[in-house]
Amino acid sequence: MGYNAPADAVIMGLETTMLVFLSLAAIGLLFLLVSAFAGDHIEVHPEVEVGGMGFLSVRAIAVFLTAFGTVGAIARWYGMGTLACSLWGLLSGVILSLVYVLVMGLVKSQEASSLVNDDDLIGCTGRITVAITPGALGEVSCTSRSQTVRRMVRATHVGGVAEGSLVRIKEVQGDVLIVEELP
Repeated sequence: MGYNAPADAVIMGLETTMLVFLSLAAIGLLFLLVSAFAGDHIEVHPEVEVGGMGFLSVRAIAVFLTAFGTVGAIARWYGMGTLACSLWGLLSGVILSLVYVLVMGLVKSQEASSLVNDDDLIGCTGRITVAITPGALGEVSCTSRSQTVRRMVRATHVGGVAEGSLVRIKEVQGDVLIVEELP
């Protein structure tokens, strides 16, 4: 067993390239694990994402690094050159990051909001819980989006509205709803 310089150089080149790809995969996997436990607390510049999941989110970059490193290492294992390994890694990283962003966008679009906007209340029927005296405010209770909400109200006419009366919400003026009494 002697020293064979060309063979050892190839083995050293393979190990160095493999180490780079595996290191990138490990860094990406580490970021994925940290983001799984730390959640949105590790997002550095969320404003770059323009309203949701984006290619520049920490998780998308981590998916890219993991795919790039893993596929690059596999390609190197099969004896491909460094450029070919990098191109395969780049292609797989972009594709898997795109899949991640699209799937997370779909998941995010399925989220339901439990907030009730004032505009959602227009046309709803409610019951007066605090009587509206002439020139003053009262309170209405109504149901919208399966939630009971209470808001300050004013009557459309000059007179008052008794507690327990049914009313229809006609419009919104600032924080106050304008209601009309139902017959």
